[in-house]
Amino acid sequence: MNTESSNALESRINALHSIGIVDMHFDLLMDLYEKRKRANVLRDDFEAQFDAGGIGVIGAAIYIDEAYLPEQALRVALDQIARLYIEVESNPRFAICKTYADIVTARKQNKFALLITMEGVEPLGTDMNLLRVFYELGVRSIGITHARRNMAADGGLFSANTSSRHGLAPFGKLLVQEMEKLNLIIDLAHLNPAGVDDVLQMTNKPLIFSHTNPRKFFDIDRNASDDHIRAVGARGGVIGVNGALVGAAPGQATIDMFIDNVEYMVELTSMDSVAIGFDFFKFIWEQWTPAQQAALRAYLHEPQFVTDMDHHAHARSLTRRLLERGWQDADIAKLYNGNWMRVLEQLL
Repeated sequence: MNTESSNALESRINALHSIGIVDMHFDLLMDLYEKRKRANVLRDDFEAQFDAGGIGVIGAAIYIDEAYLPEQALRVALDQIARLYIEVESNPRFAICKTYADIVTARKQNKFALLITMEGVEPLGTDMNLLRVFYELGVRSIGITHARRNMAADGGLFSANTSSRHGLAPFGKLLVQEMEKLNLIIDLAHLNPAGVDDVLQMTNKPLIFSHTNPRKFFDIDRNASDDHIRAVGARGGVIGVNGALVGAAPGQATIDMFIDNVEYMVELTSMDSVAIGFDFFKFIWEQWTPAQQAALRAYLHEPQFVTDMDHHAHARSLTRRLLERGWQDADIAKLYNGNWMRVLEQLL
């Protein structure tokens, strides 16, 4: 590539990242809690990466590690939110957003907009009043389960056709109804297939998968079936493509395979239905002890991290490859920003 065309490519990449990528799943609160004895974690660990990657909006997830279940789930979830508020208070580049208008304002002020999400409703137990508490604290999107079972539903397992055939539990059905009343975004990521069927049947508003992949490339229950991807797209919802489970074999964890996942979802639905849910996890994995890593392998699956796409600063590598594969700027803008922002405007 000559200098002129190289400069033109970089200009296109710069323009696409200037709009602000929306990543609807990042285990930020889990990390802040584990680093709670430090100050300015957002500034020191994340700000430069977010700037380099042109990140605009982050779905900052509450997740409760197995070690804290069941007794400490509520306390740890509240502490995670507290850590986020304390961090944002001392780091003016970040803003906790509760409405679409908040997000727009934050972006105009060149701030990173943080939308608090929940991955697994273990902190609620079976107390519906706590849903309202977390709503008032700023939670705006909830994934009902992780891989494990809770009082609302069963998670999709990291193997094929082995998950529970049961749909939502009675508490889960009440929870979904109340979430729709509160205008909380219902996230189907990690929910078992029978649970997804129940949510689709019970609801009318757009739904999301904050971070998932099609089963075509990695046939496990945790990933989404073609029918579920189509159903969410037909409802006007959005599917965020996950960077952690793009293929079954180690050699498949490449940017090209990530794009193959994206393009297959677009084929199933439309360019208006697919977005980003990177689920960058390598930085947490590398902080863990060998025993913690072994426990995750036994509980879920050996993580396969996408080569050259370890964290948000590497998003430019994805953009470059999308352009090299012939993607149009307008479609990348939808993938990165427009599709999520449309749904956020509609639901928040």
